[in-house]
Amino acid sequence: MPAHLIFGAGGVGHTKDSFTFTWDTPEKVSELLSSLKRLNLPELDSAAVYPPGNPGHTEILLGQAKAADQGFTIDSKVFIREPGKNLTDANISSSIDNTLASIGTDHVRTLYAHFPDSGTPLEVTAAAFDKQYKAGKYKQLGLSNFSFEDVVKYFQICEEKGYIKPSVYQGHYNALARSDEKDLIPFLRKHNCVYNAYSPVAGGFLTGKVTFGDNLNRTRWRDQSAMDQYVSQYDRPAMHDAIRKLKAACDSNSPPLTLQEAALRWIVNHSALGDGDGVIVGAKRVDQLESNVKDARAGPLPEHVRETIEGLWSEVDMD
Repeated sequence: MPAHLIFGAGGVGHTKDSFTFTWDTPEKVSELLSSLKRLNLPELDSAAVYPPGNPGHTEILLGQAKAADQGFTIDSKVFIREPGKNLTDANISSSIDNTLASIGTDHVRTLYAHFPDSGTPLEVTAAAFDKQYKAGKYKQLGLSNFSFEDVVKYFQICEEKGYIKPSVYQGHYNALARSDEKDLIPFLRKHNCVYNAYSPVAGGFLTGKVTFGDNLNRTRWRDQSAMDQYVSQYDRPAMHDAIRKLKAACDSNSPPLTLQEAALRWIVNHSALGDGDGVIVGAKRVDQLESNVKDARAGPLPEHVRETIEGLWSEVDMD
């Protein structure tokens, strides 16, 4: 079975520095939820820090639009304080309580540690998450953006102490970012932990807009919205060469494929992900969301396009 789609709710909410203004009122979020129902996207990936620049507004709007009451499954992530200790008992407790109050429910499906916290021992974090699980505030524990080494340590602590183990991992994964295939994903498989991938089109890089585009205003690639992680990871010659090679393969198909379609069809149907795993897709507008979903659900790729993508990673991997 291919991986399934999850809606990334990070663009819900109002802030001048956000990537979207589309869904910034309860009424607009209600319209979004109607579209998600129509597209059979019942899972929402949220976080206490969403949207960027206005933490908490995403979950407030989801609550005002009654997303939980309408049957949507909601995942959230512990609030990030920068700088500061994020995965302490006190912060985990206050974060999940605020999330539940905002959404208007007594539990979320998955509660993630959004990022690792070098200032708090993993033992303290694991105990704190176990405490909230036993209080019934979430059903599944998730880790996001943790290194392979820290994931292994976390599981060891849970096994030794009898704490709830992670059953979901969320990571940065796509056709040009496959490091997790080496050690992390095989480890997760052994421990019955699914993988939910974010950035399936590399923040837009896999659409070709950075390689071929000339108007990058109001994207994460330029000016105030630039995210160093994406620029340093993708905006380099080997990556642009990979995009050119993939575009040639897509153009040679009959009918031609878009780069976005190739990237989404690959991650859903041909990547290391499979049954039970998820691919998080976002959008700025409903028509963009519809396009993303249509592409992702278009089935396996033509063999020559799949083979081209499979060959790209060895050319761009910096490890």
